[in-house]
Amino acid sequence: MNRIYPAVYTAGILLFSLLGYLVHRFQVLAVDNTINQWFLEIRQPLLDEVMEAVSFMGNTIPSIATISLVAVVLLLLRKRPEAILVIIVPAVATLITWLLKILIDRPRPGEIISDGGLSFPSGHTTYAVVFFGLLFYLVPKLVNNSGMVVALRSILVLVIILIALSRFYLEAHWPSDILGSLILGGLILYPAIAIYRYQKEKNRMAIKDA
Repeated sequence: MNRIYPAVYTAGILLFSLLGYLVHRFQVLAVDNTINQWFLEIRQPLLDEVMEAVSFMGNTIPSIATISLVAVVLLLLRKRPEAILVIIVPAVATLITWLLKILIDRPRPGEIISDGGLSFPSGHTTYAVVFFGLLFYLVPKLVNNSGMVVALRSILVLVIILIALSRFYLEAHWPSDILGSLILGGLILYPAIAIYRYQKEKNRMAIKDA
């Protein structure tokens, strides 16, 4: 099973690289217009408001507030490595996303909500995958009740999906931006968790040998 992970990770890098090249080269893919047209047909004022509220969760101030709150809770629970993890990894993801936006230089589509900037990849979606993905991984280590673990994990997955959907529903991003961001989030999340697990095991062995 462990051999599968490097192969999947490599495939993710190749797919993201190909997608990044295509959107840089052609700006708009045919599939983007097709999906956008379908969403235009289902758009409703009430749904606009819901999607705006969901998208707001990924804005800079709300995301910093959420990360800070989770980090404080983890510190109060004496989970210092986990608190550091949820602060550093989203920060690294933000930097990587910003650099890729500049490199790929893809314009945004027309927006219902205007936040300027470049389109590929989506910072909101990458943040959602990385931050809420970390929480998805950490929940079983923090909660003993199996039913609660399933419920919390389900909510976290739903939040990721809704934030991703909201970004192209609101025309802040092309659908291909969202696909690329989901892949990018996974590419950042996997090594972060691997390093965390390695360090935890290293510390456990050091305590055992002491």
